[in-house]
Amino acid sequence: PRIARIVDQLARRHDERTPVRHLAADLGLSASRFQHLFTKEVGVPFRRYRAWRRIRVAIGEVAAGSSFTQAAHAAGFADQAHFSRDFRRTFGAPPSHSMLGVRR
Repeated sequence: PRIARIVDQLARRHDERTPVRHLAADLGLSASRFQHLFTKEVGVPFRRYRAWRRIRVAIGEVAAGSSFTQAAHAAGFADQAHFSRDFRRTFGAPPSHSMLGVRR
């Protein structure tokens, strides 16, 4: 239930940037215990999960017509370059090549 609460929070607030240690403390856990439980319950490490959620939001924003910069900010990335780095790390190509023609 504690981890589910964090997953719900991330679903509602994709721009969430609260440090792991603060999220863990809110649940009465150490940061390392939180990360261990998160990985066990969700199947991926917390940081990767949070980045994946942000990437999905940014992709949706681009598909809806936003620029890459607008999409990056809407998804909680510091800037377009931060979004591009995470996108490339996840998919192996920059978003500019991978998302051509996805706008609605």
